[in-house]
Amino acid sequence: MSSGYNILITGCSSGLGAYMSNVFENKGHNILRHMGSKHHDLSTLHGVGSLAEEALDFGVNVLINNAAVVCPNIKLNDYDQRMINKMINVNLRAPIMLCSLLLEQLESIININSMVGLEIKAPRTLYSATKWGLRGFSNSLKMENENLSILDVYPTNIKTTPDRQNAMDVHMVVNAIYEAFESKQQELILDGRKQ
Repeated sequence: MSSGYNILITGCSSGLGAYMSNVFENKGHNILRHMGSKHHDLSTLHGVGSLAEEALDFGVNVLINNAAVVCPNIKLNDYDQRMINKMINVNLRAPIMLCSLLLEQLESIININSMVGLEIKAPRTLYSATKWGLRGFSNSLKMENENLSILDVYPTNIKTTPDRQNAMDVHMVVNAIYEAFESKQQELILDGRKQ
């Protein structure tokens, strides 16, 4: 292993997580990539526990909570119970559990939130609940652990696929996240909307 940090990035099979894992690795860090396999399914207690065990063995000292069930833009009465459970489990319970299980050896945490974690929007009731919950959890954790570096990232739409419209350049986003991580910022708001 190199002399960099040992970093667990959840949700690396595609999108922002895949880009982040490449950039952080190119900067000399050792990356444990969570690819969303059944063995590490973040919607289940077993999957989170199994990933945490692997992270402990890997010596993870930086946790990047990136995995999320994205907002489907549907009203609350159009969700079924399975969808509700999955979004809450992946977007909120899994980051909380991973932080708890790895806390003793962590030096830094990056929580990839959303602009929806700062603003109320419709129809995003459930997604908003998970992102506001993550924000509250992270801000409280900062107060409990003053020696732990915690960065919360609040982006708008990111161009992680060529067909995504009205979105920020993914390379700009990842570089901004890395710079904020290096400088130990506590919050990064990336608003790519036209003013």
